[in-house]
Amino acid sequence: MKNPFSFIKDSSARLPFITLLILLATLLGLLLVGYEHFLSPKSEELVKAEKLKMEEDETLLGDPTSIIIDSTEDSEPSSSATNQEDSAVLAQQELEAQKKEAEAEKVPESESLKNVGGKNHAYTVEKGETFFGIANRFGLKPDQLKALNPGVDPNGIKVGVTKLNVKIQTIHTVGPGDVLRVVAAKYGVSKKSLMEVNHKDQDITLRGEQLIIPLH
Repeated sequence: MKNPFSFIKDSSARLPFITLLILLATLLGLLLVGYEHFLSPKSEELVKAEKLKMEEDETLLGDPTSIIIDSTEDSEPSSSATNQEDSAVLAQQELEAQKKEAEAEKVPESESLKNVGGKNHAYTVEKGETFFGIANRFGLKPDQLKALNPGVDPNGIKVGVTKLNVKIQTIHTVGPGDVLRVVAAKYGVSKKSLMEVNHKDQDITLRGEQLIIPLH
């Protein structure tokens, strides 16, 4: 005969299994709730970050400032090159103007040296001398001395360095009885000019000495 309490025993045996299932479901639910709780802030941050990125992209697309800056930077080299070209043109124009002025001031050699005879002589500038003083000492006009020395700056002569081409009658070698008065009379020049050309402050000559004879 079947035991009337067998159903109760079967139910008691199943009860722990059901309780276990309920506990597992409860734990699973708690895990899901906790997972959503931990992930939800990160999801919100991701959404905010995406919104900020979209706003920045829209700002860059709508703001023409960057385009203006780029165009300005690109135009700077061309502007600089233009300025350099203008400076080069101005420098060339100034150089040409200076050349024209120099040519205008240059005295034609044929006119300035007209009727000037004598021999060429290289004269080294001495202390205290000037370009125009040397011209006067040798009986030349300043224009004539310029024509004889076209590459020399009258204001840039240097003592012991600059050599000027001058015109003289000749070089006289002192012989017996050749005092300055006699030599000057022989060549038709004044004693004073003879002494000045030869840098003499006394009427003294030495045998064998070479005297420069000026034009007059």
